Amino acid sequence: MSALDRVAALGEKVGAGDTACAETELPLAPAALLEFLSNSERLFRLNPHLEIETWQSVPGGFRLVAQNESNGRRIELTARIAVTTATGTLALSYDGGLKQGMTLAIEPVATGARLIVTEHYPRVEDPQDPRLVDVDRSLVPWVTAIRRHLIQRQRWGWLPGWQWWNERFMLGMPPRHRRIVWLLIWTTLLEFIVFLGVVIIWRLAA
Repeated sequence: MSALDRVAALGEKVGAGDTACAETELPLAPAALLEFLSNSERLFRLNPHLEIETWQSVPGGFRLVAQNESNGRRIELTARIAVTTATGTLALSYDGGLKQGMTLAIEPVATGARLIVTEHYPRVEDPQDPRLVDVDRSLVPWVTAIRRHLIQRQRWGWLPGWQWWNERFMLGMPPRHRRIVWLLIWTTLLEFIVFLGVVIIWRLAA
């Protein structure tokens, strides 16, 4: 795993510990990280396994209908959001599904900020409980995607159009469509490089 994608899974053991937790460190001020995370729609659209069908802002939160590719389950829920600026914590509570909520905690570190994401589930004692199919398997890829996006944003966000392309146009697509777009872009770039190489070789041989 590269430094860009360094994410630690701290406790993905739903059924025993009733939480799933992952963390990462970012070269970003805690206040700036909290401000970024406070945009819930952008945050959820960064999940590479979540295909959002409907997003509706409601007082104090949002309404979400989506398909989770990581477990094949359909999600319909309303989330309430509480932001505590003093402690750098963003807490979401859900009104439907096995997952009860999620906490995003920000801690200052020497290099910037540590983000700790914890998903909360009810205690499930029986490992054969059919509800366990609803456990979200996308937490680590999601935190990885958040980290990658924020590092790229810090590096390239000054470019005109970068935020529009990456945070409005691309995130407006389902994850599989974004993967296709990037595949087409890289394929086209590779074809251009090959074409350019052929032209250079032909000119040198002429």
